Amino acid sequence: MQHSILSALIVASALTASVSTARGWSQAGPQARATHPPSANASGASLAKFNWNASLPSAAELKQRVLDNFKKSEAEQERYVCKTTNESDQTDKNGQVKHSDVKQYDMFFVNGQEIDEVTSKNGKPLTESQKNKESERVQKQIKKDSDEKYVAKKNADDMKMYDTALHMLRYTNGHRIDVQGRPTLVYDLSGDPNVHPKGMEETFLHDMTGTIQVDELSGQLVDLNAHLDHDLKLGGGLLANLHKGFWIHVRQQRYSDGVWLTDLVEGNGDARAALLFHPYFKFKQTMNGCALTNVTTSQGATTVAK
Repeated sequence: MQHSILSALIVASALTASVSTARGWSQAGPQARATHPPSANASGASLAKFNWNASLPSAAELKQRVLDNFKKSEAEQERYVCKTTNESDQTDKNGQVKHSDVKQYDMFFVNGQEIDEVTSKNGKPLTESQKNKESERVQKQIKKDSDEKYVAKKNADDMKMYDTALHMLRYTNGHRIDVQGRPTLVYDLSGDPNVHPKGMEETFLHDMTGTIQVDELSGQLVDLNAHLDHDLKLGGGLLANLHKGFWIHVRQQRYSDGVWLTDLVEGNGDARAALLFHPYFKFKQTMNGCALTNVTTSQGATTVAK
């Protein structure tokens, strides 16, 4: 089920990136005004001078904000270690839980790449043997993500996903709202009817509908709600089937130092992979708190001083 959560995050990243690069926002609807002024505790020169009655930003303007904040955000994320809980359930068609699995992680970042180190399973701490295996796995992942060439390739693959989302989706009814005193852009998202998707990734993205919120100053994802309103067959049904009602929700939180971290990923659905697997499932990953550290992440989460 961890794969489902990672897929949700990839989709969220792709959708956000495509918002930031959508040409001209030409499909944006009438602009709405913020319902509240910036809150008293909101800080920063950019926010203090922000014109809440301004027109929505152009594609070039928002894209530049994303680029300006991208490397800074990656570096600052590495100062954090977060406790997360991953709950995954296999259910019957009526939603009754048949099997449940709960894992807790220490989440941290190396070279901009997220690493999750398991600390407990179903409420029980890892045994010494399990700890050793997990530590070995994490150290291998740290080594891999410390390789600049490897990370560059991963980033290039992500950009392909971003480009796919850009061409598959359209954004409508664009307007601005106030989220905790920060200007936030909101759009309805759906597949572009003039585009014919090819392959699994394009088909999946093209067939999702929902809403997306993006922080206007940083270009960061605030909230994504997307679902399928019809059955979707991938590879003619031979590779996978996703059924009507498949749902993904991703939410990010901004910390006082400007770092954005994902604090909720959840979803449910009815899916079949290949010809052998047909579960009803739901999953939820929540962040239970983050702490700053002055220890390099190359040492692993288990040695972090909080």
